[in-house]
Amino acid sequence: MSYARPPRPGILGPLSFFSFVLSFLNVVWIVILAVLALVAGAVGFLFGPVVGVLGSLVVGLFLVMLLAQSLLSVLLFLAAWRTWRGLPSGRSLHLTWAWITMIVDLLDLAFTAGIDGGAWVRLIYAMFVIFILNRDDVRAYFSRGAFAPPPTRGKGKGKAFDEWS
Repeated sequence: MSYARPPRPGILGPLSFFSFVLSFLNVVWIVILAVLALVAGAVGFLFGPVVGVLGSLVVGLFLVMLLAQSLLSVLLFLAAWRTWRGLPSGRSLHLTWAWITMIVDLLDLAFTAGIDGGAWVRLIYAMFVIFILNRDDVRAYFSRGAFAPPPTRGKGKGKAFDEWS
């Protein structure tokens, strides 16, 4: 027996998968960069106190940017999980992540003169996410409550969701 649910757009599976992968790779990349930044900040003191203090300030700003990126990675993971399950909040979390990421990565590219490859990947993926999640079929899928539980059948049946109850 089928229920009147809109069909799931086929692009949502790959979108969720790539969001999972990107959130994982972001976390790994952030840890590597944080360790390198801390080592660079400590080595800066070998060149004198002025260079060490300036290096520490730059490393501190860099670590704040990495903290923002790690929070965005957690947001992307939650968005991917909810999109995978078909929850309407998956679309809104993905769009929130995409717009915040565009702002943060444009600032990142401005400060690094465009040499941060990870920022380019996230920026391109964020534009892709905005484009995909604003398609008519995807908006219709999430706006109709695609995974709302079907109505119960009969008075004494309870809340059975499968066809065998």
